[in-house]
Amino acid sequence: MSKKDTFNDRMVKRTVIPSIYLWLLACGAVVGMGILHPDVVLANLDGFIALIAIIGGTAAPALQTVLRMWESEQSQEVDNIPTDLDHDRQRDAAQKEHMIQLEKLAQKHKHELEKSAQAHAHELASLKAESAVKRPIKKKE
Repeated sequence: MSKKDTFNDRMVKRTVIPSIYLWLLACGAVVGMGILHPDVVLANLDGFIALIAIIGGTAAPALQTVLRMWESEQSQEVDNIPTDLDHDRQRDAAQKEHMIQLEKLAQKHKHELEKSAQAHAHELASLKAESAVKRPIKKKE
């Protein structure tokens, strides 16, 4: 079942997420420039700070919201761990019980086949014995 994006979902994808990436890119560029060319950054420090602040006005709260949502998701996953472990234990126990039942059935079937083969061999031996007894013996004259 596919879920349709709402207007808010589309707006977040088209505005907020790109602004977060742009803000992170700008911050990384300023730091990189500060390491490689410190004289350029120090001469234009007010401009760089203004650039990061303008983009960060939108991006910082959005990033905080994303992090809160992630934290909420993580806490839900942690809360579900005992339930998942209990489910895994029950599944493993049921699987082991099933394997034991299958082994019992296989053993029972094998035993019945051996018993049937033994009965057949016994019946065949008794038929041979009967035919050996009933066969007339011809004497040479």
